[in-house]
Amino acid sequence: MKLRTTLASVAALTLSTGAALAEYPERTINMVIPFSAGGGTDVPGRFFAAEMEKLLGQNIVATNVEGAGGTIGATQQADAPADGYNLLFAPVGTMTTQPHLRNTSYNVDSWTPICMVSEGPYYLVVGADSGIESVEDYKAITANGGPRFVGAGPGSMDHVAQLTLDSELGIEQQYLPTGGGADKATEIGGGRADASVWFADFDTRFNFNALAIMADERSDQHPDIPTMQELGYDVNVSIWFGLFAQDDAPAEAVETLSAACETAVSTDSFKENMAGANRLIRYMGTDEFGDFFRRTFELNGELMRKAGLVN
Repeated sequence: MKLRTTLASVAALTLSTGAALAEYPERTINMVIPFSAGGGTDVPGRFFAAEMEKLLGQNIVATNVEGAGGTIGATQQADAPADGYNLLFAPVGTMTTQPHLRNTSYNVDSWTPICMVSEGPYYLVVGADSGIESVEDYKAITANGGPRFVGAGPGSMDHVAQLTLDSELGIEQQYLPTGGGADKATEIGGGRADASVWFADFDTRFNFNALAIMADERSDQHPDIPTMQELGYDVNVSIWFGLFAQDDAPAEAVETLSAACETAVSTDSFKENMAGANRLIRYMGTDEFGDFFRRTFELNGELMRKAGLVN
């Protein structure tokens, strides 16, 4: 048996499912990360892959396949053999908004969600020298033509956040598509944009100020920053990352991966790595994550339709 003894639950599964489970995994596992190296998806993905390697006793080759909002890498894995050796580590946007916008060959029924690994709420951020001190200040910009919001391409989770803000704040914003965090900082710092969204390292990485957090509760990292809920606005937007196999992946592989995932996110080394990168761990097992994934897919599709981005 290739799993280490720390996976007691996998050992129990072996007794009930027989030799097939005991044989998985027998060889190297390929895990696609559908964004560039060093980016927001790559960092937790590689931390996670390192822990899973230890637990499964096989190499996991994490490969970056970037482009088209993550859909190039996701399509590659959706079309790969469903044998448990071709996995996808992907964020919410790639899995729940891009299929609606791009008419991808994959959809919600193409996957078996294995587990959620991480989730981080967005903060509404502005430049440190912008003079915007509150959400009410931000709303007041509307009188002068409306805020200019910079984010990733149309249909991204940045765009979802902007659409949600428009609806809840009763404003209209100009959306300026751009690249990653450095591009956002350049646009805001240069005065071409007023605001964007970012994660908990907004201040240390980009010298942004946060007006509010888009979550149900305040963050322990920034306890003085109010939630949008506290301010009277129903804005709750986060980025989550999870592990996926194809919809018809072998049950024994799914069971083994699921058990390993639960252990991986609980290791001291994973916790330390994620804390060092200012990333939050949030685990959901296969059943819970599957239900959550389907609900999010439908909700984000409806948001895209209301915004006129899809029919």
